[in-house]
Amino acid sequence: MDQLRTYSAEHVESPDVALELPTGSGKTLVGLLIAEWRRRSRRERVVYACPTRQLALQVVDAGLRQGIELHALIDSHHDWEARHVTAYTRSEAIAVTTYSHIFNVNSHLADAKTIVFDDAHAAEGYVADAWALEVPRTSSVYGDLFDAFDGAIDPHVLGRMTGEGADTSSAHEVRLIPISAVADRLNAVDAVLDAGLTRRTPARYRFSMIRESLGSCLFYVSRDNWYIRPMIPPSFQHPPYVDPDQRVYLSATLGEAGELERAFGRSPIARIPSPSAWERTGSGRRFFVFPDLAQFDPSSDTVAVDPAGSDELTGLAELVQPSLSQRLADLAAKRLILTQRGAAAKEIADDLAVPRVERFHASDLTVEAFKRADRGTLLAANRYDGMDLADDTCRFMIMADVPTASHLQDRFLSSKLRAGDVLAERIRTRVVQGAGRCTRGPQDWAVVVIEGEGLLRYLSNPDHTQSMPVELQAEIEFGLAASGGSFSNVVALTRSALAQDEDWRQHGEPALADGRARATRSPQPLAGDLAGSAPREVDAWRLAWLGDWEAAGRAAVTVLEGLTAPKARAYRAMWAYFASAWFTKAAAAGNASAATRAADLLATAHRASPGSVWLREIQTIAANAVENEPCDETAIDNILSLRTGAFRSAATFSSRAQTMLGQLAQDQASPYELGLLELGRLLGAESFKPTGQGQADSAWIWEGLWISVEAKSEQTTDRLSMEYVRQANTHLASITHDRGVEDPPTGSVSVISAHSRLIDPNAVPIAAPHLYLTTTDVVLDIAHDAHRAWVAIRASVTGDADEATRAEIAKILWEHHVLPSQVKERLTPEPIRGL
Repeated sequence: MDQLRTYSAEHVESPDVALELPTGSGKTLVGLLIAEWRRRSRRERVVYACPTRQLALQVVDAGLRQGIELHALIDSHHDWEARHVTAYTRSEAIAVTTYSHIFNVNSHLADAKTIVFDDAHAAEGYVADAWALEVPRTSSVYGDLFDAFDGAIDPHVLGRMTGEGADTSSAHEVRLIPISAVADRLNAVDAVLDAGLTRRTPARYRFSMIRESLGSCLFYVSRDNWYIRPMIPPSFQHPPYVDPDQRVYLSATLGEAGELERAFGRSPIARIPSPSAWERTGSGRRFFVFPDLAQFDPSSDTVAVDPAGSDELTGLAELVQPSLSQRLADLAAKRLILTQRGAAAKEIADDLAVPRVERFHASDLTVEAFKRADRGTLLAANRYDGMDLADDTCRFMIMADVPTASHLQDRFLSSKLRAGDVLAERIRTRVVQGAGRCTRGPQDWAVVVIEGEGLLRYLSNPDHTQSMPVELQAEIEFGLAASGGSFSNVVALTRSALAQDEDWRQHGEPALADGRARATRSPQPLAGDLAGSAPREVDAWRLAWLGDWEAAGRAAVTVLEGLTAPKARAYRAMWAYFASAWFTKAAAAGNASAATRAADLLATAHRASPGSVWLREIQTIAANAVENEPCDETAIDNILSLRTGAFRSAATFSSRAQTMLGQLAQDQASPYELGLLELGRLLGAESFKPTGQGQADSAWIWEGLWISVEAKSEQTTDRLSMEYVRQANTHLASITHDRGVEDPPTGSVSVISAHSRLIDPNAVPIAAPHLYLTTTDVVLDIAHDAHRAWVAIRASVTGDADEATRAEIAKILWEHHVLPSQVKERLTPEPIRGL
């Protein structure tokens, strides 16, 4: 009740107030008591909003049990009972609804005086969706939008996104269309969307929400879809949200980096933190199982199977190694599979041989059906919130994928901008909430099976887990240690955890209590900076949405000036780009002095993102305004020398290139290492194998950039060990010593190329920040692109070393994504330690 007292004493008149209450602490009841008090004492119309229909119905049930008068106003407003609407309108009952009924083009709950937002940490998708238009590749509008941008964007982007063949982009690549291109083609883009979006569809309604300020939106594109939205939702223009006297936000994890303000587009929001006693109380018991860590023991982990299919074993019987995940899943009649992508959930269900009739694909209706069923597997994609499976409803879940990106804006920030630290709070919240779908109170319990090397690596990294609740930290550490036994031992321990039997109480619980006592919680490194930046970001995007470009540019400068931490450098560059783009718009509107400011800020953006590719893809800069990347200049020089020297002969080039491709397509270590050396030469590097024990297999040296590559081509399923990671940490230092210099160039990296991405959890915390993991397939793709680039260079470059020739080589390398700065980006999406 401490929070209710704080609310009563300090925040009754606060326009926006957020309360943090862990799962199982009575969060819903606290929100209902505030709502009921305001309805009764102030005669206010009160709306209680939930992310999903299922949660809304749960709130109604919880309120009725407490004698609180409320009605569910969900689904179509045409189906609402008149007496329920009247009771809400006359302040005789609380209206319980979903976020989508507040954030839409024509809300029928626009007259509330108080809105309570439950599970506010889940708001980013639900709120932003009102101002976010997605155009799938299957729609004719997808191609028509490229036609609308014809001449305003790099034609190479069109080819990579819409073409077929080797030079097209991967399914994961995302581009941000230049803001200047949107301004130049705004009328054409508007016409395409107006003509192509069918009337009375969700896409059409969302278009109507952004149409008047379409020029203020960001346009993201991938091979799968277009995604059009402002970075922060312009909720300030939405009366159903801003007109109430008070907005109350309830959350199990408010976070410390300003994500609540960004999600709702609102600032300031007062906070009432959770009572300190809850920090070590927890919200149920989870036993984390990591199947990839278990050791197969042939003496105990095999079963006899008759390949002839007879009921009795015959002389043809053979011993097989069953899937550990299958054996674990067989312990539970009901399971949840939680992934970021629907296809991944289906793949896991297929691997577990889940019958079609027992599969429930998560929606509000099917979740309720699953809860009532005696058996079944619930497949849930991107449902990290808004889905409660308490008690015997479900005690077994499989969780896969690190939830880094729920839409293209997140994917751009993580994969192109490399601003993983900016998304860290959002990702942590999704992981914490996802892992708690089956434990909804202090006495609840469940088993959480972690599938896939990505999520295993994430949870092995103290940089990620240190900001999680200490109870969860202890559960993860216990699971990592306990999962290292044999298959049979892990199955036995899982069975014990599911039963909460005497063995678990005597051994599991004391170990977890010890871990909880040792654990400490600390914020993410950038949390303070990002929290301070959030109100400034909200203000900047408000001004941009209003089209006040000069004021928006000044506000963006305020944002970037506040982002001083070294880890915020990429995010700072993005805000410098926004400021430059908005001052450019101000100049186009007649403010002559804004043009100079725009040019200066664009140079600032480029200086803040050395070695990165995204800004050059979005907007180039005059050659005299910022220096070109030295590594790319070195590559051009070396390739020109090779073209007129060692690779002058077509036969020689063809023979060496084909040999390289063959070497990198096979797994034997010695030929593979020779292929790496030749690839480095084709990329214009000084390429060599360092001598001495413990050195990298290949070093690629350009001015301003070094890349060391360690090949693990013969590895199949073995985990990368601590010793292996410790050795790879030192590769750049060894090259530095051998070359007699003090330090490698800033931004240099070490890369391990392997088939498997599985890493010993104990190796993750010791990995150096410059150490990355890639696959042999990525290296081979780069080799093929380098070969194709060389074929084009040989066809168009005769050998004159003039500026035109150098520019042509640079253009070809850029288009094939094999400039050194691009190669670095392709090799380093996965730091072993980090996001």
